[in-house]
Amino acid sequence: MAVTDNLNFGSPRKPIGYWQLASACAGLSDACTAFNTPVTGGNVSLYNETLDSTGKPTPIYPTPVVGMVGLVEDVAKIVGQAFQSEGDVIYLLGSQQVPTLGASEYLATIHGTIAGKPPRVDYDAELTVQAACRTGIRSGWIRSAHDCAEGGLAVAIAESCIAGNIGASVDVANVAGGDRVDALLFGETGARIVVSVARSNVATWEAFLTENLGENWCELGTVHGSRLMIENHDTVTIEADLATIADCFNLAIERRL
Repeated sequence: MAVTDNLNFGSPRKPIGYWQLASACAGLSDACTAFNTPVTGGNVSLYNETLDSTGKPTPIYPTPVVGMVGLVEDVAKIVGQAFQSEGDVIYLLGSQQVPTLGASEYLATIHGTIAGKPPRVDYDAELTVQAACRTGIRSGWIRSAHDCAEGGLAVAIAESCIAGNIGASVDVANVAGGDRVDALLFGETGARIVVSVARSNVATWEAFLTENLGENWCELGTVHGSRLMIENHDTVTIEADLATIADCFNLAIERRL
């Protein structure tokens, strides 16, 4: 229904800082126009800089934040990110959206690199995929839904397992991702949602997806057991027990500190 923004940047008196702020505002404007979403307010925090080891001022990463408010007409028809039950079928909406490793959590965490272009927003895909997801929830077909954001597809699936305290077996062979397995699993892009559906609703759900998303969806696997296994063309790329995954996730901040 509406958004508010919080723009956190370095000094706009420097060319790079000014360009970052102006580009972020232009991007927000384009997206809100495409989604027909007014900006009702916001605030700006500028001159966010610290001194590096040589005493040179170093700005924070450009950080626009968006808060959005929506309307749920029937609060009995909502779902969370947690997988629900043994045998539920897992799908990826937006399966043909090609991810990128540019500016990704994977590059930062595994390679210690902050670089590359972030994914471009495909407004048409966002509107179509999110509309399909909301219809699936309101119709009672979808039992869980989780966006693919920081960390990409593999992290989204793992988080759904952790939240539901249940494992999953998936095969990402039909997911767009290029030739690199790390990009396939950890690349980031928009218009991608991992959902789970009761097996009794599969036929109806898949007919709806075919009509509304064409080929931009795929079945990934099933919810079951106490392990997460991710395959790619029948080759196991990730396999771990749920307890290990949950431990890494739940104690991450404590270990970092």
